Amino acid sequence: MPARPDGAALGALADLVPGRVSTRPADLDAAARDASACAPARPDAVVWPLVTEEVAAVVRFAAARGIAITARGAGSSLEGNPIPVAGGIVLDCSRMTAVVAVRPEDLQVDVQPGVVYAALNRTLRPYGLFFPPSPGGSADVATVGGMVANNASGIYSVKYGGTRDHVRAATVVTGTGEVLRLGNRCRKSASGYHLLGLVVGSEGTLAIATELTLALAGLPAARRQGGFRFPDAPAAARATADLVRFGVDVAAVEFLDAPTVAAIARLGVAGLDPAPCLLVEVHGSAAGVGETWETAADVVAAAGGAPLVLPDGRDAWSIRERATRAVEALRPDGATVRADLAIPIGALPALVERCEAVGRARRLPFHCFGHAGIGILHVLARVGAAERAAAEAARDELVDAVLALGGSCSGEHGMGLGNRRFAPREHGSALALMAGVKRLFDPHEILNPGKIW
Repeated sequence: MPARPDGAALGALADLVPGRVSTRPADLDAAARDASACAPARPDAVVWPLVTEEVAAVVRFAAARGIAITARGAGSSLEGNPIPVAGGIVLDCSRMTAVVAVRPEDLQVDVQPGVVYAALNRTLRPYGLFFPPSPGGSADVATVGGMVANNASGIYSVKYGGTRDHVRAATVVTGTGEVLRLGNRCRKSASGYHLLGLVVGSEGTLAIATELTLALAGLPAARRQGGFRFPDAPAAARATADLVRFGVDVAAVEFLDAPTVAAIARLGVAGLDPAPCLLVEVHGSAAGVGETWETAADVVAAAGGAPLVLPDGRDAWSIRERATRAVEALRPDGATVRADLAIPIGALPALVERCEAVGRARRLPFHCFGHAGIGILHVLARVGAAERAAAEAARDELVDAVLALGGSCSGEHGMGLGNRRFAPREHGSALALMAGVKRLFDPHEILNPGKIW
């Protein structure tokens, strides 16, 4: 295990980054947790770097002393990814917020990792561009660095892809404090190993990104969104699979089961019919959007869907982004046990049916929703202490079912602490290769220890 810094080390750290090192209890407590139900763990110090050189200096300092160092963004992750279980230093990158350069002619932007997703898109809007992999309800807090660390996806990933698809290059600091530039500004390259692809989704266990070159998309000339209700959840899942299978050019397809819709209605969206539904959006030209929407509506109708009237003229995504908060509000004193399941799109109806069956059999209040268009389904149970073991057993049962379908235990939230025990089941002997990669990037094993496996 990494060492804990003593008083002398903490004093030297404060001299290294003057005015931006804290051992105050309030700061340590804030850095001890994320948005998950995982147990918090206090670091020994929090550091707020502003530039690459400071990150490298702190990592070299930690490497020389064998002290754990955990990078952190907004703390909105859901699997304990940035919780500093070995103590040490939390490197809070939330003040690294510079948009370094916008290159509209290349459809690219260079940013520091602390830039918040929604703020970045506000900066890009005057250029007619946007960064597509929206993190949904956390768009106003999630940082780009956190999205890259977890390879986040979102509502528009059906059309545009996830975060990894948009990272062209990165300046990173390895576990020895070495600064590397990975990737390039080309859309396609056949030069060397894809080291950048390893870093994206590595949850800060291989290197810490300090500057990122991101690929952008043009803002659509027109868009249309709306909802469709279904008699049951498997019918909604079949409609999703059909939309993808028939090649309908949808930008987003989000699934909400009836209990989730009912929870959202109770949270303040009065008049929302508590039935399973799909929320759909299409992008394109003014003429093309109408045609695509009609095609999507025909496919959905054939699967049993009917138009859903959104109350008070609400935007579809203002409803979808309430899902997690609505489930949590059902039991404010409870804890959330969640599964972040990813499957081949054709298996979505079978997975939805399995979730319903497991929930009934175990008498658990399951809520299912997610980015159905890319085969990601979130299953949440808000439970008390007495029910938690049963909920976790049910989650394990669902993960086993997903792996048997050729899926993954995590579609977008990462392994962190919550999913790491599933790694041997999913990856088998490949874990030895992953451990070898970890040692190459981080020979002292100080970067975010205790995560992924």
